[in-house]
Amino acid sequence: MCVTDPVILQKLLFLYSTAEISATLRPYWSKAAGDHANVVQAIPGMLELVPRGTSKGNGVQRLLDHLGASPKEVHLYLPLSFCKIFKKVIPRDFMTSCWIMAIGDGENDIEMLQLAGLGVALSNGSEKAKAVADVTGVSNDEDGVADAVYRFAF
Repeated sequence: MCVTDPVILQKLLFLYSTAEISATLRPYWSKAAGDHANVVQAIPGMLELVPRGTSKGNGVQRLLDHLGASPKEVHLYLPLSFCKIFKKVIPRDFMTSCWIMAIGDGENDIEMLQLAGLGVALSNGSEKAKAVADVTGVSNDEDGVADAVYRFAF
């Protein structure tokens, strides 16, 4: 490879103080990236630049397309407590749709949480992730992923 050969970056990460990211880095890179990249903050103190169209949501959608499935396609028996979350009317036989569940805590999880039939944000996650999630679970310090799987998948 020659120094003048183009380099294709898949991700660019900045680790810095949350205040400095908000005040300087995010505004600069949002403007500089324009329509070429998404600028997201996965966690406080970390800024990510990824090619436009790259997201966890797109990854999940590609998997669903490959499997020929949709987030609300599978049907099975679910516990009453699950259905109460969405205030759905439960048929007599308690048969209802089972959804793809996504669990996340950062801005880079937003599209995935929106795509999933059940989006679970961790309580210590970003406000933006919690705003789009269907449910806010416990924090990652309280085993939030395991708790969500136990509560909603079993």
